[in-house]
Amino acid sequence: MFCTNCGTSNQEDAKLCIQCGELLAEPEIKTKPFNERMLKKANFLQAIFDFSFNKFVTSKITKFLYALSILGAALLAFLCIAVGFSVSKVLGIFMLVIGTPLIFLLTAIYSRVLLQMFVLVSRIASDMAKIVKRPDSKDGIQWNI
Repeated sequence: MFCTNCGTSNQEDAKLCIQCGELLAEPEIKTKPFNERMLKKANFLQAIFDFSFNKFVTSKITKFLYALSILGAALLAFLCIAVGFSVSKVLGIFMLVIGTPLIFLLTAIYSRVLLQMFVLVSRIASDMAKIVKRPDSKDGIQWNI
């Protein structure tokens, strides 16, 4: 084993370098999972179907719900365009130019605000759980402030 400080060769079972006295530690080999993306997906699905509700997974769920709401807003916009053109060309052009961008924008804003409120409430709940778990003062004095 070679010293990482001075480069001196030491015995394999040595704890300290014989030249400089530096602690000899074996380099840590970090192994990554075979497929990190699949592992993250498995953790996400596991978090969704966790019925104990001991962990707060709001960021993962919020991102998923926001993506679904944007997809839903896009589908709603395309549906409005299709219905507009099936009724009349003028209504179809109106929906294409003015109606659907407005519907999409309002739907996206509404879902964003709603999800932000959801995140805020869950953070408050998480912080309250931390406050409740905090131990009382150790000096035995009750402070009335």
